[in-house]
Amino acid sequence: METESARSIEVTVPYYSHRKQVVANSRYRWNCWDRGSNSFVILQWTHSGEGIFEGKEGRFRVSADHAFIAIVPEQSTYYYPPEHREPWVFSWLNFYGSLACDLFLKFKTEFGPVVPLVARGAAAASLRRLLTKSARIESSDRFQTSLQAYTFLLEWWREALQPPHQREDRLKHALRFSKEHFREPLGVKELANEAGMSREHFSRIFTERTGESPSEYLQRLRMNEATTLVQETDLPLREIAMRSGFYSERHLMRTFQRVHGLAPSQYRKITAGKGS
Repeated sequence: METESARSIEVTVPYYSHRKQVVANSRYRWNCWDRGSNSFVILQWTHSGEGIFEGKEGRFRVSADHAFIAIVPEQSTYYYPPEHREPWVFSWLNFYGSLACDLFLKFKTEFGPVVPLVARGAAAASLRRLLTKSARIESSDRFQTSLQAYTFLLEWWREALQPPHQREDRLKHALRFSKEHFREPLGVKELANEAGMSREHFSRIFTERTGESPSEYLQRLRMNEATTLVQETDLPLREIAMRSGFYSERHLMRTFQRVHGLAPSQYRKITAGKGS
């Protein structure tokens, strides 16, 4: 006979999950306060595109390599933004049981409702195994399933608590990579991948450590290179744009004017006159 204490240690994961769902319609909206009175946890993990999660903590973008946590019947909602064009691709999984609600509530209180969940990490691998198991039709050992659920949550907790010095090492790598490759078609997404972080998490850490956003940093590297080439060579602007990482001559001219207050041709004449 099953005892109450035995049931209390289970984190039940029933067959309510989806390994990959694609949404591109603004009619996709769920209100968590309107989904019944029984408590359960919703975890939704974005693979590409993004959605919005709103709750008492504020309004959050749920971009790639991030997941949101909602605990029904809280006052929160999540939806596909009507202004977006890129589909929101995600996996979701519901956790049932009072212990599951308590554990995820503690996690959510510690880290917020939207937390990085990097696809290449151990937590993501554990979640994929859990999604695969929960999608099976045949019954499975509930204690084994609960063990996998605990494993996932502990792996995710460990990643969320990653020491700052490890993030700094990744950031140093991204900075070095930027300096070596800024002339190429390099963007924030590629830098975040090099650092092994989600784009949003990488941008936040990068800005905190350097005082400027990744895109601003890349633009500064490119502008410094372009300024040197304008000043020291007779290369045409199209060639300078290509060599310094700007995607077009027009882009270079517009950025140059904003930074220096002069067109490249004017800047070249002034600097050439000073150097004579």
